[in-house]
Amino acid sequence: MDKVTSKVRAFYETYPYPPGGAVDCDGYHARLLLSYIERTENGRENLQVLEAGCGRAVNLQAAARLQPDVEFTGIDINRVAIREAQQAVLSRGLSNLKFAEADLLDPSSIPPVEGGYDLILSYGVIHHLSDPLKGLSHLQANLSAQGVIALMVDGSFGRQPLDRYRDILSTLERDGEIASSRMATARALARVAEHTLFKGNCWQGTAEVDEVEFADRCLHVHECNYDMDSLKQLLDAAGLRFVRWLEPADWSVNRLLEEPSLKQLLSQQDEFQRYRLIERLFYRPKLTFVAARQAADSRHELSMADIAQTSFRLNPQVKLMSKESGGASYQLRQQALFEPETLCEQQVMALAELSSSQLSGSQIANRLAESDCSHDAVFSVLYELEARELIYRPNTAFSEVTQ
Repeated sequence: MDKVTSKVRAFYETYPYPPGGAVDCDGYHARLLLSYIERTENGRENLQVLEAGCGRAVNLQAAARLQPDVEFTGIDINRVAIREAQQAVLSRGLSNLKFAEADLLDPSSIPPVEGGYDLILSYGVIHHLSDPLKGLSHLQANLSAQGVIALMVDGSFGRQPLDRYRDILSTLERDGEIASSRMATARALARVAEHTLFKGNCWQGTAEVDEVEFADRCLHVHECNYDMDSLKQLLDAAGLRFVRWLEPADWSVNRLLEEPSLKQLLSQQDEFQRYRLIERLFYRPKLTFVAARQAADSRHELSMADIAQTSFRLNPQVKLMSKESGGASYQLRQQALFEPETLCEQQVMALAELSSSQLSGSQIANRLAESDCSHDAVFSVLYELEARELIYRPNTAFSEVTQ
């Protein structure tokens, strides 16, 4: 283990991450993430998922409970967090989740599975390695031929206020200063920054977050940031390609801009050029996305002719916000509420919400035939809901799952 890795491990064993509180599983749904590419190989009995840098595994434990037929493995260099996670799994009887201490820079320490992992998750980890490319390359080597990697790295433009704060803090810190004194100085400086560097942007409130979150933001011992150019270089060098953002709406020209002339200008740019402009115009402190091997095929677009034979499921990221006699409202990630306006929209969403398995377009239309919803109307609604990502198309290579 190199010096940087030792320092990072010591830091996280002092401040085990993530802190307690709300669980967020939006980036942990295996079949949803795998639906973003075409997969033709035969699905194995249980999907294999690795979280590289799981920490206390708060989200991973919740994901294992929600997806009992998926085999999860969590790895981390943090021995304190791994012991805590192992004890929690034993007490909760989660048989589909196991852990191992591993260093991403040491490929021999990463638990292998035959054929590679179908899905690898690594949120907020790669940028803390002394050699991010080497670590990411080791993960790619453990990825199945038609698997995906979900990653989050720090965004350089979105973190500029925090980087300026940390630069000031490093000037104020004294050599050999004990951790408690560093924390006190950092908190005091953050309270000033609330009215200056952090005012009105995504870092507002940093002075008041809990100790673990504060340390991760303000006192980390090693990290690097990425912009679109350096991110693309990293993926290319690791034999990976960008597939999509976890939240595409955060990078949508149509959603972010109102000025027609600017929309037109940006729409004429290639994909990464648009992202380069957006990361400079808006705060994007975290770059959270899905990648795959360079040879992996993108998912084909849904056509009306495909709908009858295509299977659909409710997007597991969709949350039911309210339900009344007049209808229901749903929210997908941070997007605006979706309130079905027509009877057919209401019926399709209600059926998707209640169904414990995937249904084809024809099956859905047949079930709703008595609700005055014609096949054509149902197919049109399915097409629109899939485009909005309220429903998704599981890969047919995967065996059916009932939850």
